[in-house]
Amino acid sequence: MSLSPRIVFPRALLLLGLVIGVALSAPAASHASAYCGFGAPPAANEDVVLPSRVDIAIKRTERSVCKAEEHIDDEEYPQAAASLRSVRRNMYRADRAARRQMNVVVDPEAETTPGPDSVIAVLGVESEVVTTVSGLFDANSQGVVDGATHALFRTLNARDRLLDSVIALDPEGAGADYSDGMADTVDGYTDEVANITEALADDTLSAGGTRVLNRALAQVTATSAKVTAAFGGGE
Repeated sequence: MSLSPRIVFPRALLLLGLVIGVALSAPAASHASAYCGFGAPPAANEDVVLPSRVDIAIKRTERSVCKAEEHIDDEEYPQAAASLRSVRRNMYRADRAARRQMNVVVDPEAETTPGPDSVIAVLGVESEVVTTVSGLFDANSQGVVDGATHALFRTLNARDRLLDSVIALDPEGAGADYSDGMADTVDGYTDEVANITEALADDTLSAGGTRVLNRALAQVTATSAKVTAAFGGGE
């Protein structure tokens, strides 16, 4: 009786097959997973290079917002509350970093404008916080509402102070560098008003959530009017 020849596979080849099998069975990670799978972060602008402290603080704020959404979707409410606290801390960090850049003396011949670029980028991420957190009241109460309320109003108040600082700049002097970029942000505030209005009309809100969003709507409406009066709309 003849015997079939024995085939011996090298150990390294066997290990390689196992690795490939595990890789094929694992779910593919989204290239945008760093921003919760929703594409480019709102503050992302490939044409602008932000100071590192501003850029890092913005990314941390975005990540905190995303984690809060994910935890709420997974009904992990204590973790959601922790992420909402992180939103506040990182938003303040970004806000302070942008304010610091407003006071940096820049060479008039320089091609970059770190003050305006930083402020407009931070205003962008603050707008994303307002819009996203306004949607977290839907079908939630107690701990989530409390955490979302603090994150929402801390952001609204910090943003109003930052806007007031920009509006107070001499439009013929330091303020001139901000005017074009600020004009392009006006529609974003109008969108916030529409977003919160729709949340009040369509979402399932607790009594506390309804009160919070009505207050937020009044504040965002006033902010929108202030920015429109100062900068006259986008080009």
